[in-house]
Amino acid sequence: MQKKRKLGTEKLSEFFRQFSVLISSGLPVPKALEIMETDETDKRFSIACRDLRLRMIDGMLIGDAMAATGCFPELAVQMIRSAEMGGHLGAATMRLSTHYEKEHRTEGKIRGAMLYPKILLLMMIFLIMFVFLAILPTLEPLLADAELPFLTKVLMDMSHFLYEYRYFLPAAALILIAAWQFLITRPGIRRGYDRMLCFLPVIGRQVKIICTARFCENMSSLYSSGLPISFCLKYTMGTIGNRYLDGSIRGIMERVENGKLLSEAIRESGCFDKKLAAVIVTGEEAGCLDEMLRRLAENYEHEADLALTKLMNLLEPAMILLIGALTGFLILGIMEPIWNMYGSSGG
Repeated sequence: MQKKRKLGTEKLSEFFRQFSVLISSGLPVPKALEIMETDETDKRFSIACRDLRLRMIDGMLIGDAMAATGCFPELAVQMIRSAEMGGHLGAATMRLSTHYEKEHRTEGKIRGAMLYPKILLLMMIFLIMFVFLAILPTLEPLLADAELPFLTKVLMDMSHFLYEYRYFLPAAALILIAAWQFLITRPGIRRGYDRMLCFLPVIGRQVKIICTARFCENMSSLYSSGLPISFCLKYTMGTIGNRYLDGSIRGIMERVENGKLLSEAIRESGCFDKKLAAVIVTGEEAGCLDEMLRRLAENYEHEADLALTKLMNLLEPAMILLIGALTGFLILGIMEPIWNMYGSSGG
């Protein structure tokens, strides 16, 4: 049986917002889902609502029905199950709507931050291809009798290779992209890649702040719905966007299950932003951990916005410097033999 793809954060926010409004107005859950099912703007959204409604008509609880559809993330399923038992389904669904709306905004900011570096990278690739496939083959006859420097020889050899196989370059590019997409989904490779991001100079701190913000937001949502800390940690794994830090959350969960406070377990892990544990211990001592987690989520949401801005400010000049260095390298390789020719003829 084909596994169903989960709804995206935008559609999850829309689903829980509509659902909260309809059930808060007094409609039975199946009737609310039937109304939502008529949404024709997104077929997958409509199918998810119908599947959920039919499972509930068959006698399933809404949390179990959500899990059975395969369209809803584990975090949402567990919050709904807890809300069913506690009798606050309307509040929980509105909280989930707000949560996924924030997630959607964060994803949009990350995509926006990465757009400019991607454009610069494409420009750099086109620049390289233009030099190797258009400029160097034109200059080669002029330099046929000259003694070529080592750098120029290397560039010429690369030009010959790329020009000979130029018709295969698009296929090679597609293969490389497909290979990267495949490798990055392998757990071990993805974990190593995410670990590298966390320990990069300057950039690593910004990545940790963004992941800490997601951790606090998810923990706040789950803990406020009445779930124990160990369960909150369990369902937070896989939701912060970093496999390496997911492993740290697993270690934190094991420490909590062995009797340690959440703040102690986070401090011993040493993976999240350092002030996180210091603030959580205050909430534990005051007996208001849920409120402290909510404030932390709000604070780190602001810090995550600043971290994304800093990442953008770092990536832009880095990419420009890289393109400038590459351009200088190519110009030197092309112009050096010409300078040598003029120098020898003048002498």
